[in-house]
Amino acid sequence: MDEKSVTKNGARLTALDGLRGLAAVVVLLHHAFYTNPEFPGAPGGGHAPVGSPMWWISYTPLKLATAGMESVIVFFVLSGLVVTLPVVRRRGFDWVAYFPRRVVRLMVPVVASVILAAAWVAAIPQVSTQANGTWLSNSSTPNFSWEYIVKAVDLLGGDGQINNPLWSLRWELAFSLLLPVFAIAALAVRRWWIGGLALACALTWLGARAGSAELEYLPAFFVGAVIAVRLDLVRNAADRINRRWFRHPLWALLTVGSALLLIAPWLVGPGVGQILELDPVLKGLVPIAAAGLVVAALGWTPLRALFESRPLQFLGAISFSLYLVHVPIIIFSTYLFAGQAWYVPLLFAIPLAVLVAVGFRWLIEKRSHGWSKAVGAWASDRYRTWFGREDGEEEGRRQSAPASEERVVG
Repeated sequence: MDEKSVTKNGARLTALDGLRGLAAVVVLLHHAFYTNPEFPGAPGGGHAPVGSPMWWISYTPLKLATAGMESVIVFFVLSGLVVTLPVVRRRGFDWVAYFPRRVVRLMVPVVASVILAAAWVAAIPQVSTQANGTWLSNSSTPNFSWEYIVKAVDLLGGDGQINNPLWSLRWELAFSLLLPVFAIAALAVRRWWIGGLALACALTWLGARAGSAELEYLPAFFVGAVIAVRLDLVRNAADRINRRWFRHPLWALLTVGSALLLIAPWLVGPGVGQILELDPVLKGLVPIAAAGLVVAALGWTPLRALFESRPLQFLGAISFSLYLVHVPIIIFSTYLFAGQAWYVPLLFAIPLAVLVAVGFRWLIEKRSHGWSKAVGAWASDRYRTWFGREDGEEEGRRQSAPASEERVVG
């Protein structure tokens, strides 16, 4: 495949859809296990004796299956890459169309998910039988009222009480609104991209250490933006590696190393909290670990084929919808099957969440694509009309969002 066709239609980025789908499943399992107050890392301080099933799931490489917070960082790096890519690749990028298009693309599914979450909350009383401070108690809404809907829709300053995952959409929206800053910064470090990535890690470490969410999460988008700016370098390096006999061991080393680095804070065991500086240092490296997985997904042929397989492409297609709808369903199911073993509600909740995500994608998310394009085109037309821009001058700017941005959005 030639570089022009890749750049134009984003064909080689389809593997990232599969990566995002896998990450969405990990977030789903992460929240599913949170319903067990003994799950390590859960709010309330879960404890797992050494050698117990929960210990194996939490403090060994098996943690990759439930590394929800780390998977969110993968989402952020992916968004930084695919949203920045058309800016740095397309001459005359239409900023007038971009902002309303992006806001509609994010907010329509968010508002719909909040309304759906409100229905799940109202369907059954959410009076937790678990102790105060556990994830289920914190995420339950025993005294639901319409104010919770307003707070959840307000991404930048509200409260996602009735739909917990909306906290990450706050940073997605902030990055989208600040995209010109991120794109300029990524272009500024084009020649010194290693330094740019190092700076992102340093800021992430500082945010984790100081408790600053802005510094802890926004640098991950910048890491993705740097990959977008240097995507030619990534592809050329991958092509050179793939002509060498050691290509598979090298790619396997990058993939496994990145995956283990992603969950490194867990691999040092429960004592990590006793080493005050180690935890934020390892968290500072998580965006680089996510970037390593992205590069491996694009460059390693067997891994790319896996992520482009039908099951993972299906998960990628519903990943944004699944991310938005799954937590209220898990909580609803937990109360529906109250008194049962903690895993019994999950046997109902997980398949239901997938089915609802399929319907949500068809009914809401796919339509939001068309609405966002229409709003962007309308804004661009109004701008040309009001400011007297010539059609020929603006012709190159009136393109809809590329396929890669439409697929990897959340």
